[in-house]
Amino acid sequence: MRALRDLPAARAVLLVTATSLFMVLVAWATLIGPDEVFTGPGRIDRPAPTQTRTCLPLEVVTGADGTTTEEVPDNPRGLPLCEQPAGGEDRSDPPPRSDAPLWLQVLAWVFLLAVLAGVLAAAVLVVRLARDRSGPRRRERREAVEFTTLDEPDRLVEAITEDAAEQDAVLGTGDPRNAIVAAWLRFEVQGASAGVGRRSWETSSEYALRILDLVSADSGAVTRLADLYREARFSQHPITEDHRSRALEALATIRRSLEVRT
Repeated sequence: MRALRDLPAARAVLLVTATSLFMVLVAWATLIGPDEVFTGPGRIDRPAPTQTRTCLPLEVVTGADGTTTEEVPDNPRGLPLCEQPAGGEDRSDPPPRSDAPLWLQVLAWVFLLAVLAGVLAAAVLVVRLARDRSGPRRRERREAVEFTTLDEPDRLVEAITEDAAEQDAVLGTGDPRNAIVAAWLRFEVQGASAGVGRRSWETSSEYALRILDLVSADSGAVTRLADLYREARFSQHPITEDHRSRALEALATIRRSLEVRT
């Protein structure tokens, strides 16, 4: 398994295919018998069905000196003599073909089916591994392209500016704890409005910090507002109007840094 992960997909497919082909050839040779692998069955002369003799063959008689002669046998039925093949060609039947035992044929077929199933499973595995290896790369390339889009900062500045009144209203009303948390979360709304989506691995804070970094917001003000957000969301002590005032001041500084950028 680890070796397949280290091989390129094309080489892995070639290796699996070559190995499977070799196994299929072995199974085929086992099935048909070793004497038929290269020669093949050829033409098989099957014995002709029994028929009534229509001609009379000559009898071969061997003399005392070892010579042979052909003589006409008794022919009570008056049959014509059979024609002798030219050149003394031997028409004797070929030896019968011996087939492999049935159990060996069944075993070979089972083995062949197992090999084919293994080929299919290996091909599916190789394709899946290649897809798994290329998936993260495609995702990283897509995210890199999204990150380096040149007009993203301008669109973010525009979205933050357009949402400023709503963000101020959220931060200035209600309980200070909830107001600070809601004001920080408005950066997510602004990022989505500008077409800068949140990545799958990003937390809410990481997404907001990436947005503020893209627009080159004042880093000190961003840090102060982020600290106030974490304090309001995760702490147990009371969040007062002083926290709200500091959040308003940090947000105003961030806005001013955006105006300098534009």
